Amino acid sequence: MTKLLNANFLRLWKNKAFWASAAVCVVLGALAALGEFRFQVSVGADLSVPEVAQYKALLEKQFFSYTTVTGILAAALVSLFLGTEYSDGAIRNKIVVGHSRLSIYFANLIVGFAASLMCMAGYMLACLAVGAPLLGWFTKPAALLLSAIGGSVLMLAAFCAIFTFVTMNCSKKSTSTVICLLGAFVLLFAAVYLNGRLDAPEFITGYEMSVNGQIMDSVPEPNPDYLTGTKREVYQFLYDLLPTGQSLQYTMLNFTNPARLMGLAAAVCAVFSAAGAALFRRKDLK
Repeated sequence: MTKLLNANFLRLWKNKAFWASAAVCVVLGALAALGEFRFQVSVGADLSVPEVAQYKALLEKQFFSYTTVTGILAAALVSLFLGTEYSDGAIRNKIVVGHSRLSIYFANLIVGFAASLMCMAGYMLACLAVGAPLLGWFTKPAALLLSAIGGSVLMLAAFCAIFTFVTMNCSKKSTSTVICLLGAFVLLFAAVYLNGRLDAPEFITGYEMSVNGQIMDSVPEPNPDYLTGTKREVYQFLYDLLPTGQSLQYTMLNFTNPARLMGLAAAVCAVFSAAGAALFRRKDLK
């Protein structure tokens, strides 16, 4: 395993997809903070007043947006980096020299996760370096911020486990890349839909109109789209289970049970890692 990890990291430092992904993350992090600063200036906010920055929690708004970005970048990075092993015949060579399939699979999973984690760190550091002087420091409780950071690391591990599952069991790099990228967007759209259903208000405002068309009164009415009971619990569970659902919650810092999110992310990572390794052991590499 150690030799495989050393070889994979050596190849990673020379991989253009990794450096391109890292550069994209750094640029996005800096632009996110700079864009927030320019927006606040354009609307006339005086950021020199501590109460203004504290009320708006400006740095947090952009800092945690990396959770939405890294899932898509991990899909591209993992599929391109690991898919090259099939196109170059590296996997067969590793098996010929005596490495087990399980060692190959988990070495690739670890390096793919490490590469994605470094890209995520690049976004965070760039956003912090640009945002802190312009927008001020964090204003949310430290426990909440640390929970979001720790949870997002496990969320990223779940993403990488899914993408490694696909890439290591698909012999064509182009096919695995398309599946991973499409899968990342499908999961994101699913999370947005679930979030919309869960955020639907319990009551909506109904209006009574007079004869001349003027609004006379408004009466709250039950919202037929509001989720209740078991249906709401199922939607909430799926929203918490999906890595993209977790990413939206971390982006908005809108979560109440970080232990639940972390546990579900760890479960997704474990299930896809075990299933991927089991399939890879039986895969025909000829």
